[in-house]
Amino acid sequence: MKWLEIKVKTTEEASDAVTEMLTSIGAGGVAIEDPNDIRREIEKPNTLDYADDEFLKNLGEDVVIKAYFPGEMNIAELSELIKEKISFIANFLDVGEGYAGVQEVDDEDWATSWKKYYKPLHLSDRMVIKPSWEQYEKKDQEIIIEMDPGMAFGTGTHETTRMCAQLLEEYIRKDNSVLDVGCGTGILAIIAAKLDSGEVTAVDIDEVAVKVTQENCRMNQVQEKIVSYKAELKDVAPKQYDIVIANIIANVIINIAELVPAYLKKEGYFLASGIIKERKDEVIETYTKQGFVCEKVIELGEWVAIAFKCQGSL
Repeated sequence: MKWLEIKVKTTEEASDAVTEMLTSIGAGGVAIEDPNDIRREIEKPNTLDYADDEFLKNLGEDVVIKAYFPGEMNIAELSELIKEKISFIANFLDVGEGYAGVQEVDDEDWATSWKKYYKPLHLSDRMVIKPSWEQYEKKDQEIIIEMDPGMAFGTGTHETTRMCAQLLEEYIRKDNSVLDVGCGTGILAIIAAKLDSGEVTAVDIDEVAVKVTQENCRMNQVQEKIVSYKAELKDVAPKQYDIVIANIIANVIINIAELVPAYLKKEGYFLASGIIKERKDEVIETYTKQGFVCEKVIELGEWVAIAFKCQGSL
């Protein structure tokens, strides 16, 4: 079988959003080459790795994302769709060069070999993300979430997802009701369900993401607890939840600030992630004006996640 390898050159800031876009429109898998990861690894204190200045300079700044689509897809239509989606993302983030070409590759080049790079991943001491093809022996009180990286964005490997999952583990209580806004693959909704939440509502503006969420809920046997459908926050039926999650981007988190209080019980928590460091203070200020208290801020790489406590209407 042939696959189409779409290449996008982007910035670290936009790589998350571009990856989500590519997988949401049908990529069977995505490979990310981020020179910043190499730099950070080499620059760690006491690292045994070494690279001279010329090597580091030659790494460049572009994050290269390669997305793989079934070979029978129309190349021209797929390329135009991706260019259009990148153009939309550019309204919010610096996307860099953008679309950088397409080529055909064989099964042996990607379709099976890519799986070797995905192993069980600990989000925290308790939470483990496991690809369905990997064997893993559960230990003590661990919670296992099955996620296949080829299905869509949000498998737990990105900093924004990891931080939001850790906040969710810290703040959720048994039988809490949860609303996941911009659910992607449903990973956070599934984690909530496995942490003994009450009913979980998961919404996304992308129909493909909703279908993937529903598939993942079935894979993890939590479909009875999670309701997922296509919607923006303003379209969700009025109800107050114990916890609202939004792992999206700072612009959207700021734009929904006036709506969020209506969906939270007093003393409930709003867990926001996907915020670049430069926008942290802006997000905190926006939600403080809406009657929230900033309870916790965690940072990982260039990203920030924040737990806000709702104090009711001002």
